[in-house]
Amino acid sequence: MNPCQPAKSDSRATPTLEGLVAAYLRDHADGEARYLRFYEIQKTLPDAITKAALAELPNGGRFSHQWRIPGPVLAQARDTLLKLDYSTVRTFAELYEKVAAALRPIRGIGLLTIYDTAHRIGAFLKLSPEQVYLHAGVRTGAKALGLGDWRAKLSMSVFPQEFQRLRPEQVEDCLCIYKNQLHAWRKAQRKAHNGENL
Repeated sequence: MNPCQPAKSDSRATPTLEGLVAAYLRDHADGEARYLRFYEIQKTLPDAITKAALAELPNGGRFSHQWRIPGPVLAQARDTLLKLDYSTVRTFAELYEKVAAALRPIRGIGLLTIYDTAHRIGAFLKLSPEQVYLHAGVRTGAKALGLGDWRAKLSMSVFPQEFQRLRPEQVEDCLCIYKNQLHAWRKAQRKAHNGENL
């Protein structure tokens, strides 16, 4: 759950999928783990839900994905989520659907915030995504791999072998952070393919 700021490109080198995955693991995976740990160690589920819905960071600030959402909108999301019963939730998919059904009607809450909030609550409940959820930048990265379509989530099995080193939530993060490099990779692949056909 890194801020999903696009990574800087090195225009001198054509990226490889193996290199992008390695860069993600080197530069971002630890930060993701520390971030989720903050939600995992909350004392109670209501504490975790409150911090998750308000996009609260360990330092008390707000996570960059939700900077532009007005505080009252996030407070409404918090109040809505605090009313739900989570006792029957057994998988991340169930948690996501419960959070999504509750938050979709709230004006100003989109797919990215729904995913982020479910992911944060999931850290407390020890539930991790089993699939890769597509939204905004993640979908852009998936399209570069030839995978972006109308679906809301994708099985890990459809991703290239290089991505199998990652967990689904890490693939989500990687696709978003490296979406520009993935497009450069795709362009190079097409160029090489067209060259072979000449």
